[in-house]
Amino acid sequence: MEWFTAAEKFTTALASSDPTPGGGAAAAHTGAMGCALVLMAAGTTLKRKTTTPQTKERLEKSIRRLTALKTQLSAYVQKDGEAYSAYITAKKLPKENPTRHDAMQQALIFAASVPADTATTALEVLKELENIKPDIADIIMSDILCAKHLLQACLRCAVENIRANLVFIENEDRKNAVEKQIALFLKSC
Repeated sequence: MEWFTAAEKFTTALASSDPTPGGGAAAAHTGAMGCALVLMAAGTTLKRKTTTPQTKERLEKSIRRLTALKTQLSAYVQKDGEAYSAYITAKKLPKENPTRHDAMQQALIFAASVPADTATTALEVLKELENIKPDIADIIMSDILCAKHLLQACLRCAVENIRANLVFIENEDRKNAVEKQIALFLKSC
């Protein structure tokens, strides 16, 4: 399958009237794309004859970290759908079921935690990007800047998805902790 065919399948799925994939999956995918661009810029710089051995060593370490972070971000695309499914399953419990309320609250917490985890991972990628930015070849700097914009968009979109669930979470301590996370995420944008 050509890469653009896979990209078209994802955007077609987003455009459908199905509830998943939705904004959380789009946020995670956007973060994974940003991370992929950082990987491409690092890998391309690594191959240049003018790249010093010290820079190559730093980039190789960074590539290993970024590869793991991209895998995490990609996994959150599917996990976002799983969180939505968990909420729907809890919501379908009979209203007289004594476990329904707790099940729905746990599902809402899970649904808020996936975009929070996505944003946390995107922050890690942004930190790695800033660490290696001085090492990246000038000719590829536009890709680094695009990656930064994508990762910041990931953060903003993840925050919107956290907030969508947060309003229904009743545990005030949990809500306050998540609000602090949100402030940290937005500060990085």
